[in-house]
Amino acid sequence: MAKDRPVVEAHTTELSRSLSEFDITMIGVGAMIGAGIFVLTGIAAGTTGPSLMLAFALNGVVTIFTAMVYAELGSAIPEAGGGYLWVKDALGRSQSFLAGWMSWFSHAVAGALYALGFGSFASLLLERAGWGLPHVPVIGTEKAIGVAIALVFLAINFRGASETGLAGNIVTLAKLTVIGLFIAFGLWAMITHPQRSIDHFDPMFPEGYGNVFLAMGITFIAFEGYEIIVQAGEEVQDPRRSIPRAVFKSLLIVIPIYVLVAITAIGAVAPQGGQATWQFLGEQQELGLALAADRFMPYGTIVILCGGLLSTISALNATTYPSTRVSFAMGRDKVLPDAFAKVHKRFKTPYIALAATGGIIVFMVVAIPIEDVAAAADVMFLLLFLQVNYAVIRLRNEFGDRLDYGYLMPFYPWVPIIGIITKAFLAVYLFRFSPLAWFYAAGWIIVGVGVFFAYARSRVAAEDEPRITYEDNAASVLAVRCWRLSRTLATSTRWCVSRPRWRLHATRRSSCSTSRASRRPCPSRRDAATRTRLSRWSMPYALWTMSCPTCSCPPSSASAGAS
Repeated sequence: MAKDRPVVEAHTTELSRSLSEFDITMIGVGAMIGAGIFVLTGIAAGTTGPSLMLAFALNGVVTIFTAMVYAELGSAIPEAGGGYLWVKDALGRSQSFLAGWMSWFSHAVAGALYALGFGSFASLLLERAGWGLPHVPVIGTEKAIGVAIALVFLAINFRGASETGLAGNIVTLAKLTVIGLFIAFGLWAMITHPQRSIDHFDPMFPEGYGNVFLAMGITFIAFEGYEIIVQAGEEVQDPRRSIPRAVFKSLLIVIPIYVLVAITAIGAVAPQGGQATWQFLGEQQELGLALAADRFMPYGTIVILCGGLLSTISALNATTYPSTRVSFAMGRDKVLPDAFAKVHKRFKTPYIALAATGGIIVFMVVAIPIEDVAAAADVMFLLLFLQVNYAVIRLRNEFGDRLDYGYLMPFYPWVPIIGIITKAFLAVYLFRFSPLAWFYAAGWIIVGVGVFFAYARSRVAAEDEPRITYEDNAASVLAVRCWRLSRTLATSTRWCVSRPRWRLHATRRSSCSTSRASRRPCPSRRDAATRTRLSRWSMPYALWTMSCPTCSCPPSSASAGAS
């Protein structure tokens, strides 16, 4: 029998669907390339040595498990908010608030890191060109440049997603060209001096095997581009098809590039005085790659600095975008002030959420020691991904037969289980690199918990009635009556309702053996004309009937079985 097509109240604030599959692929690539190559390669090389290429490769393997989770959920629930919304659907309001709170802060801090990287690259490039800038009092020249570029991309994001995507596409393609030149010249230098290049990789683990995991933790932020892709769910054309393809295409582009850059950076550079290449890169920190390129590439430093500028601004663009969308989704769900959910009438962008995100980015650029806070962002990204890996297990088990997937991960549930184990391990291991990063992360989480209990929880509790419309008036009346009846059965069933979604949480299983065995409603209940769904993007639905003809179980118990 054909299924009914219920109608669910849409969001009062909607975003324009103007991004193509290519646009969101470039958004993901732009976010990942910026951190992993130009900003963090030197730092990671100084931590682990020539085994940097192994750290990048292992990170690529580790991140694929969570990328499959994001591809699956992003195709089934393509809405602004991404992991925040999925955790809310699976784990409840308190966990989802924490996930959104961490995601918002993590992306904003990453944006501040890229703004500072831009300031550093621009300052050195202008110095090499003989155009030294005057010193800016209090904050310094590099920070002033970082603030300026952050404000520019906040303005671009304010103009709308299509302008954001266009700017990001141009920058990302130009950046990939620069990186391609670096790899080509580096490989040629290694081919012409094979023995010297081989010697640079001996010993492979000068700092010990454990430091490979430290380098993985440091550079993991470079692999979070798929999280940014799913944040654009409400602004993507054909999201069921486009989001999974963009997730895997972005990783297919980025992971080989990371490994090749690590190989050429270690193998092609010949530092003066017999210094090991990895030590030279580590000493130069974020400028290591640019200074190394001068050793084997004509105008190498200038070219890489230009690529670094392109890289950091594309990454800044790609991290500002999801940070704004997460806070927008939280405002729409009433856990942040309503102003966060406001959309500009002309540009259809969440301008208040963008302004708040911009304030965090600018503050971080000016006032906070960004290295430790960036490590804290790594920790919170890992914790967020851990939550999402657990959420997909809950969602697949409870609502999998009701979700309309564009992609289903293989080897379920082992994929998310491995994702949970690896993310937890890297997060804990990062304590060795920066204990202060964990203190920053814990401080932000404690603030978030305080905001939730002092402000958000009371607002969520006030919205306790499902806002659903139905195609059939008779079905609507019956649904309302059944919902009211369920309120009288609170001892057996507890309803948790959130606008614009609602979910059923059962405190005990149905006495109906059919429902208990299959974890689905009885056939007569599945075929009832009063069945409803949360949204066309497949949220959980409940069947509203006064009694079950098959087993005569009460409405609350039957619905509990449905969950």
